[in-house]
Amino acid sequence: MQNTKKVDLVAQFRKENVDFSKIEQARASRTVVNAGLEAYTGTWGTAQKKHLLNRVLTGYANRHLTDLNNLSLQKSLEVIFTPEKQPSVPVNDYDYEITKEETEKQGHVYIEPGKEYVYAPEPNGSPWPRHQSHDAWLFRNMVQQSTSVHWRMAFFLHNVLAAGKGSVKMLYQYYMTLFNSSFESYKTTIYKITLDPLMLDYLNLQNSQKNKPDENYARELQELFTVGKGPNSQYTEEDVSTMARLLVGWQFNNESKNKMTGPITNIFNDWNHDTSDKQFSAFYGNRIIKGRKGQDGKKELDEAIDMIFSTNECALYLSRRLYQFFCYPIIDDTVEKNVIAPMADLLRKNNFELMVPLRALLGSAHFFDTSFYNSMIKSPVEFMFGFYKEFDMNLFNTGGGDIPKRFSDSLTANFYKFRNLQWEMSNIGLNYTDPPSVSGWPAYYQTPVYDLFWINSDTIAKRSNSGNGLAKWGAYLGSGDTKGNVHLQIDKIKFVSSLKSPDNIDLVIDETVERIMSAPISAKAKARIKSSVLGGNAASYYTQLYQSHMSKPTEETRSTLSNRLENLFGALFQMGEIHLF
Repeated sequence: MQNTKKVDLVAQFRKENVDFSKIEQARASRTVVNAGLEAYTGTWGTAQKKHLLNRVLTGYANRHLTDLNNLSLQKSLEVIFTPEKQPSVPVNDYDYEITKEETEKQGHVYIEPGKEYVYAPEPNGSPWPRHQSHDAWLFRNMVQQSTSVHWRMAFFLHNVLAAGKGSVKMLYQYYMTLFNSSFESYKTTIYKITLDPLMLDYLNLQNSQKNKPDENYARELQELFTVGKGPNSQYTEEDVSTMARLLVGWQFNNESKNKMTGPITNIFNDWNHDTSDKQFSAFYGNRIIKGRKGQDGKKELDEAIDMIFSTNECALYLSRRLYQFFCYPIIDDTVEKNVIAPMADLLRKNNFELMVPLRALLGSAHFFDTSFYNSMIKSPVEFMFGFYKEFDMNLFNTGGGDIPKRFSDSLTANFYKFRNLQWEMSNIGLNYTDPPSVSGWPAYYQTPVYDLFWINSDTIAKRSNSGNGLAKWGAYLGSGDTKGNVHLQIDKIKFVSSLKSPDNIDLVIDETVERIMSAPISAKAKARIKSSVLGGNAASYYTQLYQSHMSKPTEETRSTLSNRLENLFGALFQMGEIHLF
């Protein structure tokens, strides 16, 4: 199993000496979209449904399109804005990877197979396989999502409220905070994330002292989490230091993390709280938050959050972030006036529930302007999860060896199926549980490049290799006990058999492109793919091969047909269009 590694996409991009002025010119030359948040009333067909689904899911698959069959846009939005069920708590499905003796030797608390581990005491952090299990649990829930925006909103919040590098107990609570906050007021989310154990540790509030307040969280609370750093966000350095004084005293209980079973709990150390008054700048209306003694000091946080959200800029900033994540990264003056300002107004009128302006955006004439279709580059999440969603996969030992029980056992199979996604995504620039900085991933905020950061000469080659590898030998799981390596292979014959005309190679190509690609491909590309599938034979060769296998399957016909289809998937998975959504 490979270790995850961090890829600096910004450094790689700049190393290639890209002309940023040309990027800016290309972005600026796009047609201005004048439509605003008025309801979309145009054509509601497959193209529009795929555009919507691409932007609200953690990876597109045809099953999501099927869920919208015979539904109007408004009925589709009702489906999409239905919350997911609460995910089950992860359990020890990694026991094959580390023994009880080794777990305890490393200073960790051992958890029996099938038992919950996210509330176990962590006197010495978490064993590495437990980290992998948590990641696999997280990715499985995202891949197996219903047709709901819920997990993508959690991803949005993770990017805006970025934190990482914690123990399993901390990571689990953080991701569940994001998941459970997705349909709530963002004001409530900010309160929760301020006291979240992972965030307290990540931005140093855990160790802040009243005689020397740490300013990290106080700064990011304003600069990144609520009012941003645009020209109209005019909080001051004094506001940062004052906010730091107000926040001193909040910590998580170390004993609840290291020695106790159950969630990590918060404490407010009133002895470490600055009880003096806190004077803020004109940006905050010269607000004075009165200092309080004892446990009443907790109330200052509520006042501070109310103060921040009373600014005009807070709703505007959050609306811009929603727009850039779900619609398009570039915001011009027209978009600011016709889309961002009305979204911000909706936010203020609805207690800062992010789903309200988001739903308005996703049902708007602006969102469905055709210039936005396939206008963005998939992150590693959409790219990799799309494969795992769309295809059924079978276990296969590429060296002819055995398939150990751990890969198929009902308790452990998902651990092995999904854990490698962390490495696959990290390899092309997104380590989900370890963002590059508190700012999140630069593809979502750094002008003028934005989503173009996902693609450079290194990552495009790795994406191509990933796609080609999935088409040929599948996703690596581990070694056999006797010999060979076990992979999850796409069941290509099963996929093709689900199409309307599985024995017609031209229609197979058309239907497969329709199923797995968001952007259309050229007739020339289709002809090239057809040629590679047929290998110099006539189209009737494929028809006879498919019909022969389906009527009387043998290992020989299965192998031959799979090899022919391998060329189809290998070609499609490496095309430039597969990176667009």
